[in-house]
Amino acid sequence: MNIKKLANNILNFIINRIIEILGITISIIGLLLLISLLSYSPDDPNFIFPENRIIKNILGYRGSFISDLLLQSFGLIALLIPFSFIFTGSNIIFSKKIFSTIESLFYTILYVIFGSLFFSFYYPDSFELYINGNGGFIGKYLGTTFLNSLISTNSQIFYYLLISIIFTLFLISTQFTITSFYKFIIKIFKIIFQKNEKNYTNKNEIINEYIPQDEIKNLI
Repeated sequence: MNIKKLANNILNFIINRIIEILGITISIIGLLLLISLLSYSPDDPNFIFPENRIIKNILGYRGSFISDLLLQSFGLIALLIPFSFIFTGSNIIFSKKIFSTIESLFYTILYVIFGSLFFSFYYPDSFELYINGNGGFIGKYLGTTFLNSLISTNSQIFYYLLISIIFTLFLISTQFTITSFYKFIIKIFKIIFQKNEKNYTNKNEIINEYIPQDEIKNLI
């Protein structure tokens, strides 16, 4: 019985460590994506203009290609994708729920589609993304469908509606909840305002703290 219990404990330990490694990997991928997107330069070599130029992207040649692929495909909404990866990886590490990756990916795809449509309709022009605009070629394609006519019926209402949908789907992709956010804030406050415990290094201080002087005199 003890051997079976020990085997189960070892198996659970190994599974938890594998899940944590997966979560760390996803968070690192999100961080690298964020760095590559923030350091994006339209002058860097990419799939469309593969010229031999000095690469400005921090991650070099690979970062230049990946950032160009994401921004030209989805537009500015691609800047939110790394945060979904980072928070999803963190949630996997702490909750050990590996299937949350599939759920996060699903909602990420949804808000990326809505975001591409939003930027393509309301803010199409861009100085850096001059090929497909702020909505990428996904947003440009969606602009040719019936969705463009639907938004045009009342662009002001759809403006705030699309922002609300994108923001909600983004929070769901990060598995954000009011309860977890409240607990996180409480932990931060406890860490910041936690009173430092007194460290005793002097023998006399230890004696005075735990043995009152009157009792010492009575004992003597």
